[in-house]
Amino acid sequence: MKKLNFLQHASTEEKEVAEKLLQTISFVENRNTVTKYLTNFEQIILERIVAYNYSDFKIEFFGGFSGAERKKAKIISNEYYDVDYDIVCLKAKFNNKFNKIEHRNILGAIHNLGINFNRFGDIIVLENEVYIFVDEDIADVIAMEFTKAGRVNLNFERIDLTDVSIEKKYEDFEIVSSSLRLDSLVAKITNKSRSKVKEFLEQDLIKLNHVIVRNGEKNCALEDVISIRKYGRFVVKEFKQNKKSLKFRITISKLV
Repeated sequence: MKKLNFLQHASTEEKEVAEKLLQTISFVENRNTVTKYLTNFEQIILERIVAYNYSDFKIEFFGGFSGAERKKAKIISNEYYDVDYDIVCLKAKFNNKFNKIEHRNILGAIHNLGINFNRFGDIIVLENEVYIFVDEDIADVIAMEFTKAGRVNLNFERIDLTDVSIEKKYEDFEIVSSSLRLDSLVAKITNKSRSKVKEFLEQDLIKLNHVIVRNGEKNCALEDVISIRKYGRFVVKEFKQNKKSLKFRITISKLV
């Protein structure tokens, strides 16, 4: 295994993920490969691995649609031929007048199927539709066996990726903060004290741009993504500083 020089000062979590990726992903000269689905964090670490340890390779990510979070990586060594991502989108409709499906219902049903979660991409639950992105070679099995989530019967069918149209919904709200520090923003978003936010940080409950952070002193920038366990995911969209009070009025978008 190559030495991970770029991780000398990284967290234990970053080192563990990097080592796991190197054990499961092949970097072979003149051969292109595609990984299983990766989390945002794994994508970040893999980009660093390629940049620092395999500079002759290129890397691309795709999850089946624009805006996907869980994506496969294509490791490119030979640009004269291509390999397919082998991603299939399964879609099911349900009557939302009498039934309600939540993301956790779909996760639970997938868990019961006994299939490794790295074979699944994003799971999108809309008002009356469910989209699941899966590996090509298990798509038919999933469509046949995944027939129920909670009390709701589902009939999944393949749809072409070019026909997928998914728009994530966000709700905007404003907070006022004396600084752009992460801990200050989290305190305002959650309506908790700075001491409570410190506990959140110590318990690894907060991520900034998909990476766990334990120090809340870092200043946030526009389009930074703050993930707070049990509270949701938030994006810093805009901020203005009052010239007199020097406080910041910050627009936050919450993924709903």
